[in-house]
Amino acid sequence: MTLIHCTAKLLKELKNPPLQSPDTEPNKEGLGNWYANLLRIDRRKCILFTNEKTFYSFMIAGVKKENLQNIFDEFLFHLNMNLQAEGFGIDAISKVMVEYTEMGFAKTSNRQVLGVMNDFAYGYQYDIARAGGLDGVRILEANKRTNRTPSSPLKYHFPIDMVWMLLTGEKAPRPLR
Repeated sequence: MTLIHCTAKLLKELKNPPLQSPDTEPNKEGLGNWYANLLRIDRRKCILFTNEKTFYSFMIAGVKKENLQNIFDEFLFHLNMNLQAEGFGIDAISKVMVEYTEMGFAKTSNRQVLGVMNDFAYGYQYDIARAGGLDGVRILEANKRTNRTPSSPLKYHFPIDMVWMLLTGEKAPRPLR
């Protein structure tokens, strides 16, 4: 089972979903578990998802109550959309979607991932402010910029390069940067 580790703020918005133990057998194959945090930008709710292994991240902007009720569907839809925008083929994306057929919630347990998420949240806030607000930002482009930010826990590699290697087994092609 793959877990989405949610911050306390997000768990409160989700109205206390059933939690799995973080010690549940971790998914060693593929991308594995994710972390999710609720952000408020321009007085609107946004959810930032970050992968536990690669720190690959994407944000869903302007989240409404209906989105929160179907968070797994929203997660899969936006992950699929972001991987397509990054240039991944249908085979790699299908492999990821199959990996996430069984999902559950857990509390956060990795402070390193939370620290990276906080750094990325500041980057999103800057991109959004520079674009004049959420209505002016191209969220897929902001997600791409975030995933091309070197990360010290990754020895200053880019999250997109780590995902590319995990999904394709190859070194990332240069045009991705």
